[in-house]
Amino acid sequence: MSPRLQIIIIVCMMLAIFYIARRVAQRRLDFRFGIFWSLVVIGIMVFAIWPGLLLKVSLLLGIYDPVNMLSFVGLILAIFAIFSLMMEVTKQGEQIKKLTQELAILRRDTNRKKKKAGELREASEEVTRAKNSNQN
Repeated sequence: MSPRLQIIIIVCMMLAIFYIARRVAQRRLDFRFGIFWSLVVIGIMVFAIWPGLLLKVSLLLGIYDPVNMLSFVGLILAIFAIFSLMMEVTKQGEQIKKLTQELAILRRDTNRKKKKAGELREASEEVTRAKNSNQN
């Protein structure tokens, strides 16, 4: 890997870390996902700083081409990210279902109270009319 490419990768990864931290601070990215992506970025930076380490790790794992190791690690990370997101979607689906049920109950109770209040108002008006007619 050329020194120019190493510098470009390192600068891009530093910008990525800054962007991730900013999104977490703005609460536009969940802290857990921010940690995950920060670790990915740090891993990329480590391999950019010490490119020989990538070859040593790939040989240690029995993968003879570092590019294949990167593809394999990328696939594993993608599967992990998808699984995490699916768990989050499932959790939010359950929360939406619960909130929808609570909203339906609240609406039903509100409609019952409005109906009862209307009936009481009508009864009160009838009593008032009856009093007025008795006084005349």
